[in-house]
Amino acid sequence: MRLQQNKVGGGTHLLVGGASLLTLLILGAMVFPTLPQPAQAEEAGSKVSLSVAPVISLSLQDTVAVNVTPTQDGTFRYNTAALSISTNNETGYSLYMATSNGKNTLTSQNPSISNVISAVNGGDDGVTSSNFGNNTWGYNLSQDSVSDTTAYKAVPTATGDAALITTESPTEADTYNLTFGTKVDTSLPSGTYSNDVVVSVVANPEHVPTISAMTNMQDITAEICAASANGETATLIDTRDGSDYTVAKINGNCWMTQNLRLSSTTERGSARVLTSVDSNVTRDYTLPATQLDGNSNSYTAPQATISSDTSYGGYYNYCAASAGTVCNDTTKQDATQDICPKGWRLPTLSEMYGITSYASAFSPVLSGFYINGTLSSTGSYGNWWSATAGNDYGQDSQYSLSYNGSSLDTGNSYKSLGFSVRCIRSNPGTLTINFDGNGSTGGSTASQQIAAGNTASLNTNGFTRNGYVFTGWNTAADGSGTSYANGADYTVTPATGDATVTLYAQWGPSIQDLTNAQCQSLASDNNYTVYDERDGSDYTVRYINGACWMTSNLRLSGGRTLTPSDSNVDSDWAFPNNSLKAGDTNYIGDSYTEAGFVISDDPQHATEYGGYYNYCAASAGSVCAQTEMDATQSICPAGWTLPTGGSNSQQSDITSFVDAFSPVLSGYYSYGSLHGTGSSGHWWSATAYGSNYRYYLYYNGSSLTTSNHRKIRGDSVRCIRSS
Repeated sequence: MRLQQNKVGGGTHLLVGGASLLTLLILGAMVFPTLPQPAQAEEAGSKVSLSVAPVISLSLQDTVAVNVTPTQDGTFRYNTAALSISTNNETGYSLYMATSNGKNTLTSQNPSISNVISAVNGGDDGVTSSNFGNNTWGYNLSQDSVSDTTAYKAVPTATGDAALITTESPTEADTYNLTFGTKVDTSLPSGTYSNDVVVSVVANPEHVPTISAMTNMQDITAEICAASANGETATLIDTRDGSDYTVAKINGNCWMTQNLRLSSTTERGSARVLTSVDSNVTRDYTLPATQLDGNSNSYTAPQATISSDTSYGGYYNYCAASAGTVCNDTTKQDATQDICPKGWRLPTLSEMYGITSYASAFSPVLSGFYINGTLSSTGSYGNWWSATAGNDYGQDSQYSLSYNGSSLDTGNSYKSLGFSVRCIRSNPGTLTINFDGNGSTGGSTASQQIAAGNTASLNTNGFTRNGYVFTGWNTAADGSGTSYANGADYTVTPATGDATVTLYAQWGPSIQDLTNAQCQSLASDNNYTVYDERDGSDYTVRYINGACWMTSNLRLSGGRTLTPSDSNVDSDWAFPNNSLKAGDTNYIGDSYTEAGFVISDDPQHATEYGGYYNYCAASAGSVCAQTEMDATQSICPAGWTLPTGGSNSQQSDITSFVDAFSPVLSGYYSYGSLHGTGSSGHWWSATAYGSNYRYYLYYNGSSLTTSNHRKIRGDSVRCIRSS
């Protein structure tokens, strides 16, 4: 038996395998048991949470062979390997062994032999060597030496219980003897018999404490809250200022049962800065020093006042409670950041509603609220902010929880008021995203799930629609909602419970499939975005003066083959990757006979400026000589052409429609350098002007005219839909 060691994650797995040895051979296969999550430990004297991955090592000698010669009555034979395990995992490890094929027999490597060596049948206690039946095999794993009293068991199968031994708290390396034994008589043909045996060791999961075993609020994880019993209470320290707060597991969530009293100054008198290490913020935020009791109500300026009564705690307008992220009265906006400790947050409306039946456990206080710079209703009401935007009063309100001395209720309140804050540590919900083809004619896109508080890339679109190109997702079928690009990141804000959303595929005709009738319908008044099937680039088009024009510069790069199905060519053309830019390794210089191009790398205008092409390239290799010949092919998309130029041409027909054409001052390439950016734009036509020149459309920043210049220059390309 040959053993090969492999490590995966925090655990070590052994691949048991080998080639033919003598009579008995035990081979192996890899398995990957689920590894535990890294343990969390707090560094003494700091507030930093350290991630400690369990380390496990397992060693076993390279070769173990049981050499058996069949005898009349069968003779017991065995061989032993030393197996050593060490780990730093406080809860120890689990050692596994099993056959991987679901059978615990040894079968011959000779396909003509159907005989098998069966597993010993000794039950949980196993059998000793003197009780072995003929043509059976088994194993023993023990820290004791092999003797006549060693009991052998059948190797478990992968479909059964493969755990062999668990050590709870190892402090030193543990060494075992792994022994395989067999007994074979002459009724079994000689040969090599084998099965796959897998040996693996993994760290045991760390014990998850409950809230009553913890010290700091920032160390309470969703797992710790979930492990706590409903009704369990604790007093925890906010590491930001050392204040202690009572918390309780109520209706499945961990709640603060005292009002937050975090002040704007530290113990040393400096401004308090909240960071992503200690607070529910993604950027540093300085708590406001402006008091609620000295100013009028404010939606835009963060204001807070800390009461001298510890039970009343602090009062914060919503701009302050949301850590400066919701500071307006003009839009409805849920808070995704706030002044709660790290890992805690403002509760949602649904979470507040879920606690209204637990007034006693919530321990509300009649702390009142601030309005117009004055503390009001102490002894009569208590009020706490939620994370959810209000609904009844318009855009200047936020949902809140209120207490009237006997019961809790939810409602809307103006964001300018000074309310109390109690934070929640809840289990993150899971958002299920369903994808709707929205008129697709084929394909599918699988649903996906994202845990609340996480960001993931949306599944890549798998829908298709004949004659259309996928342009992205939208929360509304008609595209009026929030849009997401294919594969875009999707962030799920913290929430409790599961939720489901549907994203609808959005479709637009490709530029190749866009007809003049569609262009007239979709783009008569504004630009319309379409996609080029060749490279996925998006372009705007506009129906101008009876024709459909591209209103953005082509930026198709070389190094590809253009075909009649996707481009304005009669046969396949290999677009070379030659550069017009001096200094490039494939620079060809100014050339009539070689196709060359440059795609803009301007940091601010790259997409706007697009590509520059000499005429050999613009004409898709069809006009690459000093000859007077109009272009009948081009690098335009299929169905599109270079416009005609000169007087009474398609280019002259557009000179009175400057705004609709949306020209850009992209300049041109000549002798390896870019000229005229910011002062001129140049677009090739299909029309010759002598053997070395070509008509083009010129823009000077205010007006369009037609002119001509040499075909070696690198101009922009805008195509027109052929009739």
